[in-house]
Amino acid sequence: MTATVGTGLGKVILLGEHAVVYGHPALAGALALGVRVRVEPAPQPRVVVPAWGLAVDDGAAVAAIAAIAAALGRTGSFAVHADATVPSRAGLGSSAALCVAVARALGAADDAATEAAAQAGEQVFHGNPSGIDVALATRGGLGLFSRGSGFTPLALPSFALVIGLSGEPRDTAARVADVARQRTSRPAETDRLLGELGALAVAGAGAHDATGLGPLLDRAHELLAQLGLTTPTLDRLCALARAAGAHGAKLTGAGGGGAVLALAPGREEAIAAAWRADGFTAFIVDVGAA
Repeated sequence: MTATVGTGLGKVILLGEHAVVYGHPALAGALALGVRVRVEPAPQPRVVVPAWGLAVDDGAAVAAIAAIAAALGRTGSFAVHADATVPSRAGLGSSAALCVAVARALGAADDAATEAAAQAGEQVFHGNPSGIDVALATRGGLGLFSRGSGFTPLALPSFALVIGLSGEPRDTAARVADVARQRTSRPAETDRLLGELGALAVAGAGAHDATGLGPLLDRAHELLAQLGLTTPTLDRLCALARAAGAHGAKLTGAGGGGAVLALAPGREEAIAAAWRADGFTAFIVDVGAA
């Protein structure tokens, strides 16, 4: 086997994170950001992602690549070099983009095989991932995802979001475990919150255009806060966005750090400027990329 290449897209969950782990739908879209890898056989496994400051020959990244190779029936060890435009540890699907890119480079025959192999890698990183990140990293677009039904594309046009990075790295597996503990200690209340998050995703899927998502985003952030998943920094990012004219803003992904998204048609630059003025990294990106 000579060197081969593959790509995967980042993602943003608009509505329904954490709820999707328990069978509720989530509304999400692929980002016009992602990962491109070059994979080749090597005497020792190695994963290098300069944009993430990653250059390792052991640990989770190497174990994830081995899991992907095993799922595809590949033997031996591999060196992976990745060019990434999606930031890591921000709740934007960076690990899924990497896993999908590697699965494609290792010869996954079709989207289904790519998703199955990439999900094996994601399980190394995150323990019990829902599958939504892998679906969007593979297929692109915008749609509803549930564990029971998989990914259902929606015919909504792509649109711009502003993403603000809190600078607080988040741990998906730990936050998923937090919610699982809450379902044990206060099951009725936790399931009510998760159910409403899933209902917001369905409502968002029925919106005629992106502007209808604004109030849904704000309510979702409130629910995620009740689950203990926000931080003062994430709340500040949301408040700054709303003060600058956002229609809605919320944390995205697992929470406990990571990123905030803001919907602000025609005001994207103003939102980004407000975040940057307060010391945060911000960028504008199209959602629903193919």
